[in-house]
Amino acid sequence: LREKQCAAITTKHYLRPGAMSYPPPPPHNGQYPSQYLQQPPIQPQQTIQPQQLLYNNAHPNVSPYQYGKPVVYPQVMIPAYPAYAHTYNQQPQPQSQPQPQPQPQSQPQPPPQQPQPPPQQQQPQPQYVNPSDLFNTPPLPSISPSQFSQRSSQYGGQPAVSTAAASNLSPALTTPAATQPTYYTAAGPNQGNQVYGKLPQATPSATPSTTPKPTPKPTPKSTPKVTPKTMPKTTAATAPNPPTVRPLPVTATPPALSPRPLPQVLIPAPPPDMQQKLERPPSKKQAQRQAGQMTPQKPAKPPIDYQVLLLAMADEYLNAAHSNGTMVALLKQELEVEEYYKLVATGLGCLEAVLKNWRLQPRVEALVRLRYARILFEETDNDLEAETALSKGIDLCERNRMLDLKYSMQHLLARMLYKTNPKASMKAVDGMIQDVEAYRHSAWEFAFRFLRVSLSLSSSAHQDSVAALQHLHKIANMANRNGDKAVSAMSAVIEALAHLQQGSGFDSIEQAQRALAVARSHQLNDELRHIPQLTTLVQMVDICCSLLEYDINQSSQKLKNLQDLMDERLNDPNWRADGSFSIPLSGKSAGPSSIDTGDILQVQNGTLLLSFNWLPQHDLYALCYFLSSITLSCKNSYDGRKAEKFLQEGIRMIQGSFKSPQDITESMVNANRRVEWRRTLYCNLLLQQVFLACGRTDWDLASKTLKDLRQEAQELGECLPDTVQCLMEYAAGTIAQATGDLKAALDAFQSPLLSLSPSTSKTARNDPQRDIALLAALNTVLILRDPTHASHFQLPNILATVETFCKGSPNKYIQAAYYLVCATVQTESTIQTKQFLQQALQSATAISNSQITCMTLTFMSWKYFRGVVGEQAEKSARAGRAMAKKANDRLWVSVTDEMLAETLERQGKNDEAKGVREEGHRVMMGLPSALKRPA
Repeated sequence: LREKQCAAITTKHYLRPGAMSYPPPPPHNGQYPSQYLQQPPIQPQQTIQPQQLLYNNAHPNVSPYQYGKPVVYPQVMIPAYPAYAHTYNQQPQPQSQPQPQPQPQSQPQPPPQQPQPPPQQQQPQPQYVNPSDLFNTPPLPSISPSQFSQRSSQYGGQPAVSTAAASNLSPALTTPAATQPTYYTAAGPNQGNQVYGKLPQATPSATPSTTPKPTPKPTPKSTPKVTPKTMPKTTAATAPNPPTVRPLPVTATPPALSPRPLPQVLIPAPPPDMQQKLERPPSKKQAQRQAGQMTPQKPAKPPIDYQVLLLAMADEYLNAAHSNGTMVALLKQELEVEEYYKLVATGLGCLEAVLKNWRLQPRVEALVRLRYARILFEETDNDLEAETALSKGIDLCERNRMLDLKYSMQHLLARMLYKTNPKASMKAVDGMIQDVEAYRHSAWEFAFRFLRVSLSLSSSAHQDSVAALQHLHKIANMANRNGDKAVSAMSAVIEALAHLQQGSGFDSIEQAQRALAVARSHQLNDELRHIPQLTTLVQMVDICCSLLEYDINQSSQKLKNLQDLMDERLNDPNWRADGSFSIPLSGKSAGPSSIDTGDILQVQNGTLLLSFNWLPQHDLYALCYFLSSITLSCKNSYDGRKAEKFLQEGIRMIQGSFKSPQDITESMVNANRRVEWRRTLYCNLLLQQVFLACGRTDWDLASKTLKDLRQEAQELGECLPDTVQCLMEYAAGTIAQATGDLKAALDAFQSPLLSLSPSTSKTARNDPQRDIALLAALNTVLILRDPTHASHFQLPNILATVETFCKGSPNKYIQAAYYLVCATVQTESTIQTKQFLQQALQSATAISNSQITCMTLTFMSWKYFRGVVGEQAEKSARAGRAMAKKANDRLWVSVTDEMLAETLERQGKNDEAKGVREEGHRVMMGLPSALKRPA
């Protein structure tokens, strides 16, 4: 079975787990290979107890037998050496030693022993020396050879014997329990390899007795030994490894009658001259050789734990894949992608093999299942298999009361379900919130409520945004009760973002600022000051509120504060490479279920942390450059083009991330998502560059940047947001209209991307596509207002369509442009025209838009002071020219110069009129040929 499982793993996941298997593989005819059947070195009879494998924390003393037998553990016995015969009529096997000297017999012994009378008193010359005297090992009983054939080992090694008869002396290691009969149990699929691998490591086991004596280990070439109860005092050498020569033949004499026969070997005493030679110290080479022979035997290698091995291999494969995730996502080379997925598939195969073939500890199994499901969710489309793994893991956690892992799995399951059924996912999260609220697990209630807010804000439905605000209020109330200042600030800043993105009323900006005030009330708290991501987010949302309120001066001051903060936190150690950050929770929020799970809840220095995913430092700084450029856009024409400078720095950072990306260990899916976000930001940066160039009538730069933008959009493909597509189309129409190509401009403005749908919300604040479509329609009106145009008949319908959107629009820029267009089109009523001009001028002044102000003043001067002689006409012409220069709009500078020159000529100021006209002509020469007036 194990062989089939290993084969399945290799086929499916490109992995070859190992060669050890139990029972013996078929190619060996039911027997283990020869390397597993090597005889262990002959040692005294010993008993080892294999480690008991406990599952689910079972009681170790519970008997595995249900028939009233005593509690015993399976014992594996290593038999003793074969007993000597009753009569020594055979010669012992000589030792082959390289030394030519005979064995010394007169070297001093360690502690003297009581002498034992020799068995033959009539022969004084021969001396009886027991070879076992050389080793101080405790005595063991002799065992008849018939006992070795009573049982056969099921592992294919030596047969086992029982320790029924024990010696009075104890070995080095003893067990207090009485000797039990030996039982053999069938090894399970998980125990077979482990038990077999532990056979060489034997542990002596005998009945307790007197204090043991130290026993030095013999050399690998030593002869078999039997230890007597007493040590005879002889003149034979007792050094551990004396230099010996091939011994002379000896004759064996039967020992004296005694209850236990003591085998002895008769060795003749050497002559006196030989005795003196033997007493000489050995040479240095012999001493080194003896030291080499005394090297203890190396212990047997521990058995291979394939469970741990597979888990380690899974980590290696997945880490190897994720270490290259960013480069693979950026380059998108076929070979690299294939290699990446091979590594991921192999890692998944290792995890799957562990789950299918081993019975793990409950918490280990839950962790493995959680990681297995997370990898499937992130890297593959096997959502069904991932849901199955999570369902089994949730059941396992419920049985073993592992609430932390259960909540982590439910959190992942809800995110997984949102891909296919968002409503079911939100309903499931609501159920989880009720459970954790009932158990008062505050930390996990925070986690699930924030998840519910994130899912709700991802939907465009109004009821979902209302539900998100309700959950945020509950989070804030619970955080205030528990003293979680950072959680309260986090919920407040998310609430402000929700009002900006989903708000439909005119008071949404005010509500967002009220929420930001709550977040700022905690900004001096230590918990907040050490979280640079959160403090930066508060500053950015605050700037957005000022921009939407059209308060240019206040937004510029807040931008200065943001830049100082970013410079101060540049080297903050709390920045993380993956963009995540954590907020601390108080002791009241931490409960028994708040154990470190690594992804949602973490424990650091004894503090429980709630984790969020956002932007890494590099991307956040690039985003701040983009926000700086937007904030300073209205001043770009007269403050030294600071907006373009910030924009160029942001573009440089994003381009650098494409050429040499930051090395982040993450999955290719996450890396793809991050690269996609960076490309989207790059497209927005290029769009900002296009419109800044259009604002100062640099049409060449605008056209070149738009070309680069289209190339970048092709790389994004279907991932390109609809908003960016609409802005690209509108920018193309704007450039065509400004350069005199009215047909191309009309085609762009009337494209399906920029069409207005009657079902589009008229009051939603955050709807870029609707606002861009309104601007395209207003530019279409400016083109079709010429009565000689072929499509002039469409003008009333277009005006009627945009009227309902523009009058109630929360965007004052669109209101100002609408009133200006209506003033140029309206020719029947002078009063109505003046009202439109007045509303346009007020709106443009309120939002500090110099371009619309210039156009409005110029149209008023042309409409009401053309051909009029007087001071008021001159003032009107000069005001329009000043605003055109402030806007740095070359087209309107040339127009206002010509109008002022005509007014001055009527006033009799010919010299000044000539200078103004020459300057206007010089500016006009830099315009596209289609915009130049004929000479």
